[in-house]
Amino acid sequence: MRLVTAKEMRSLDAHAINNIGIPGIALMELAGAGTARAILKRWPGEGSSFLVVAGKGNNGGDGYVTARHLTNAGCEVNIVVLGNEESIAGDAKTNLMAAKALKIPIVEINSTADILYLEEMFHTADFIIDAIFGTGLDREVTGIPREMISAINASPAIKIAIDMPSGLCADTGAVMGDEAIQADLTVTFGYGKIGQFTSPGFSYCGEIDIVDISLPAVSHGRPTCFLLTDAWIRDHLPFRPRGGHKGTFGHLAIIAGSRGKIGAAIMCSEAAISMGSGLVTLVSPADVQDILMNRLTEAMCAELCAPGVEPSLADMDHLMSLTREKDVVVIGPGIPVGEGMFQLLAALIERTEVPLIIDADGLNLLARDPSILKKAGAPVIITPHPGEMARLTGKSVEEIQHHRRSTASSFAREHNVYVTLKGARSIIAAPDGRTAINPTGNSGMGTGGSGDVLTGMIGALVAQRSNPFDAMAVGVFLHGRSGDLVAQERGELSLRATDLIDYLPNALFSIRGHEQDRFSGPS
Repeated sequence: MRLVTAKEMRSLDAHAINNIGIPGIALMELAGAGTARAILKRWPGEGSSFLVVAGKGNNGGDGYVTARHLTNAGCEVNIVVLGNEESIAGDAKTNLMAAKALKIPIVEINSTADILYLEEMFHTADFIIDAIFGTGLDREVTGIPREMISAINASPAIKIAIDMPSGLCADTGAVMGDEAIQADLTVTFGYGKIGQFTSPGFSYCGEIDIVDISLPAVSHGRPTCFLLTDAWIRDHLPFRPRGGHKGTFGHLAIIAGSRGKIGAAIMCSEAAISMGSGLVTLVSPADVQDILMNRLTEAMCAELCAPGVEPSLADMDHLMSLTREKDVVVIGPGIPVGEGMFQLLAALIERTEVPLIIDADGLNLLARDPSILKKAGAPVIITPHPGEMARLTGKSVEEIQHHRRSTASSFAREHNVYVTLKGARSIIAAPDGRTAINPTGNSGMGTGGSGDVLTGMIGALVAQRSNPFDAMAVGVFLHGRSGDLVAQERGELSLRATDLIDYLPNALFSIRGHEQDRFSGPS
């Protein structure tokens, strides 16, 4: 599902108005009427009381149209305007006058003290409609709007946001100040906005209803961001011909594990097997080989370096022989983090000829000099969590979290790599500017080993000939879906990383159902 920035949405509106000849007031009418329909299909209208809180711009205009349609449906409606009538202009003013002509009660707010007089309205209304800012907010909220947002949130009424909960940035989902509207329903127009589906914005929007306002198809252009859906994932699962064999489905080499960190290597390997990789070879220091061979049944094991010594650049030729004729190489989960391993990683980035996936301790090593990524001889995928991305970029975790999509996209383009920025609503970014947001997953997945499982899954998908972007997107979505299925059955609190592997078949079934689809095509 396509998502847009505020700027892209303004361009779509402008094209409809200026090039197609659709009046702006017609778009406003469609938006307000669509909002009223979205409300009335969820809640009984006649006799319900609504308080519409409107700003000075076009979002306020959408609110006036909504108020008119709700009034016509038999609802009790009051309008609160942040400002005075003289401060409203254009199409919004036309619709404000129409609301006045219908005798809808209108209260003007010109100071924070005026808000105190609305306390009874806030606590007796069944619904409050937020039409203060919409998608145009680009500054910190202060003064009357800030106090109004706080008063709305304190009300027991059901809260409905028009286009965007006021106080949120439409592009990043960041809270622009101290507080944003905590909506139960957000009715948005044309397309979903990126900030509604990424973190933290998604947690403020409640249910999201995207209303068609008849934007002409010729104005749509090339999407830069989209939300992953079941249908998209179904279409991008790797093809498994009936006549296939283990060689058909790829051979994945995983460089992982060390003393005290063998669990990361095991989970990564088992996830890769469960995600369909034909063969998996786990390459680890000799000191942990016996333990790994006792724990792993389906994966093969190989020694990275001699017993009792740290990996070093001297092991590079041996490592290249181990990864030769593999379809993809993973490095990072639980590896040693000494200087020798860093040199080995740098050489591997430059010399490997197949896709390379770097995660966990591999990313911590890479943070010493991210510029080595520019020497890569094959596609590189990195899968950082916010802390690892902070180390890679030199930014704070807080800054990363407030600009998740732009951070991932900028890093991908600058270093010519594919990025999965993990966390709530993981971001997938390609060097060509494409981005996707993943809607699956839950906080129970914030546990040790969850990322190792994801890395193995992505590696297996690349081994099965998925391109890097598709492999990241499918892997992240199924990883989150598996976690959601675990949480439904066992709750989030006790979720373990190994549960994600156990529930992966259920996650796949939720996508494929009973269909004998892409996993049983012709030979």
